[in-house]
Amino acid sequence: PLARDIIAPYDIKPQNVVAHSDIAPQRKDDPGPMFPWRELAQQGIGAWPDPARVNFYINGRPHYQQVDTAALLDLLARYGYEVPENRTPAQQKRIIMVFQMHFRPQLWNGVADVETMAIAEALLEKYGQG
Repeated sequence: PLARDIIAPYDIKPQNVVAHSDIAPQRKDDPGPMFPWRELAQQGIGAWPDPARVNFYINGRPHYQQVDTAALLDLLARYGYEVPENRTPAQQKRIIMVFQMHFRPQLWNGVADVETMAIAEALLEKYGQG
């Protein structure tokens, strides 16, 4: 695919293949939750967490149990998402929602939950900090 032809000569790392919404979560929605991020990652284009590591971090807890929003946002900032210091609750929700659209497209409600945090932890483990 064209993406591989662009990535290879510039040595772009998988975690640096991102979308408008990942870069500007307060302003952009594209490409949205229907974009095939997982399939692209399977072809070496883009990042995706290892399911076994996500399950490790879930550690038997209910997937949609809420977690500390600030702790999740700290993980997202470490991964590379822009998380403003003086953010409103609406901005917080939007950042989480955009991350979920990319890495958990089946549910992107913007709620800080166990599964979203586990995905962020697995990504940081696999790819390091952004």
